[in-house]
This record gives sequence, structure tokens and C-alpha cells, in this order.
Amino acid sequence: MRILKWNLLPVFGLMIVFLILNIIITPGFLSLSSLAGFISSYAPLICVSIGSAVVMLGGGIDISLGAIVSLVNVMLITLFGKGWGMGAALGSALVVAILVGILNGFVIGFLRVNPLLATFSTSSVAAGLALWVMPTPGGQAPMDFVQLYNGLLFSIPTPVYFILIALVLWIFIKMTPAGIWLFALGRDERKAYVSAIPVQWMQFFTYVFAAFVSGIGAIALTGSVGSGDPLVGLPLSLNAIAACVIGGISLLGGSGEVMGAIFGAIFLGLVTTTVLAAQISPFYQDLLSGVIILMGVLGATWLRGKRTGLTY
Repeated sequence: MRILKWNLLPVFGLMIVFLILNIIITPGFLSLSSLAGFISSYAPLICVSIGSAVVMLGGGIDISLGAIVSLVNVMLITLFGKGWGMGAALGSALVVAILVGILNGFVIGFLRVNPLLATFSTSSVAAGLALWVMPTPGGQAPMDFVQLYNGLLFSIPTPVYFILIALVLWIFIKMTPAGIWLFALGRDERKAYVSAIPVQWMQFFTYVFAAFVSGIGAIALTGSVGSGDPLVGLPLSLNAIAACVIGGISLLGGSGEVMGAIFGAIFLGLVTTTVLAAQISPFYQDLLSGVIILMGVLGATWLRGKRTGLTY
């Protein structure tokens, strides 16, 4: 059967299992308001996962994306507090995200610094800037912005458009030669170089793209929480990488699909809502969520190994 050969079948199966669990545990989970609330909460993680996926497909890794989200969040709230208009504040916050991405891309692509070390350093820089801009959580987003984000636009929850913007950008890139170059770069950087692929510029581009879509995720997060917090985005870095791995994207690069990262992010969201709905003691929620996610990673990896014939 063709569906058994579908690359995303393991993560899709995990997602469906936890969707069913949520439907059973939480009455009305499939109602429009409940689904809109779920998408509103997890659109930031999905956007960051798309950015992280593109970096990983190119053979890199970016652990600074969560700090970028925090920086954009506090920048937005600060600019709103100073009376900036919505367009100017959103545009300026995205520019900040892109600047961090340019720094990442330049250090990794042109100075040839290890991606893990480079993004660890820039993560500290972005997190430090976020704390400098807003030392303690506070501020408030304009009510119009919060209502717009948490409302419907053409009968569709507004957060869906944030995800679509990031996804459509990736689809557009994939349809260009850059999409082919990205996978070639991830599979073998040396062969990509001798094949006249602009390796340095492609690496530069992936980190700028990841920062940009993370900036979009940060705007979504600000609309969801309605305030500023210099630490709010930090967990997203590793959660996004986990979503990519669960979704079948190789840590070695060159293999996987961005849609798998989206499914992986939705799976992580469903795990969290399942644990919360089951009324587990707060002392054990993180432990249980971690165990479920670990089992999900192992299960998805084992299933992919069985399908591809690799031995585990």
C-alpha cells in the first residue's frame, strides 16, 4: 500500500493517536473555539519548527531561535508601549530577528564556525538583549492586536495565517534551485561545493530564513500571551529541534520534509494538552511529558528504520 511508504506516516500516526486521546479526555476538543485556542498556543512552535527544519535540512542546527523569539516579543511590547503603530512595531521587530539571523549566517557560513557553538553564543547575545530591553515580565499588547490574533479572519482562525506565511515561503523556496541546493548541501557539503553550489551563501540564507520565520512565530506568541517576557521563547529552541527529529528530519542533514516538522510540533502540543487534561499533578507533568516525547522519538525512529531497512 502506498500509504505505508509515506515518509511522514510515523509522526502522522503519533499525532492521530494523541488527537484521539484528547478527544476522549477533553469533551468538545474538536469544537472551533477549542481548536482555535490550540492553534493560537502552538502556532509559535510550528513557525519556529519550520525555520529549524530548513536549517537542519541544510546540515546545520540553530539553538538561538528561542532567544530570538524572546527578543522579538519584548521588542514588540516595548515599542507598543512607546506608542508605535502596529505596522511599524511589527516591521521593526522582524528586522531585529533578521539581524540576528544575519549574524548567525555570517559567523557560520563565512567565518566557518561550528553551528552549535555559533548559535549557542548568539543565543546568549539575544537572550541578554531581551533581558536588557525588559528585565522583568510586563507590558501589554494593544487589545486590537490581541483580538485580531485570537479571532477569525475570513472564518479561519488568524494564527493559521501565520503558519501559512511560513509554510508558503518554504514551498516557494523549495520550487527554486535553492531548494535543490539545500538538500545537496545537507547530504554532502564537499560535493555541493565542487558542484558549484554557493555553499556559504546557502548556509547564510538558511539561518536568515529561520530567524525570519521565528520572528513571525514571536509575533504570534505576543498575540497569544498579550504581554512581554524575556524568557518566554527559550524553551522553543529545543522543542523545535525535537519536533523536527520526531517528524523525520535527520540531524545529519539532507533528509526529511518540513511538513514532518509541522506534524512533530502538533504532536508535542497534543502531548502537553493530554497531560494537562488528564489532571496530572503539576509536580509530575514535565516528567510525564518528557517520557511520552522520548517514547515518541524512539517509536518514530524505530518505525522509520523498519521501513527503510536500517537495523536498530
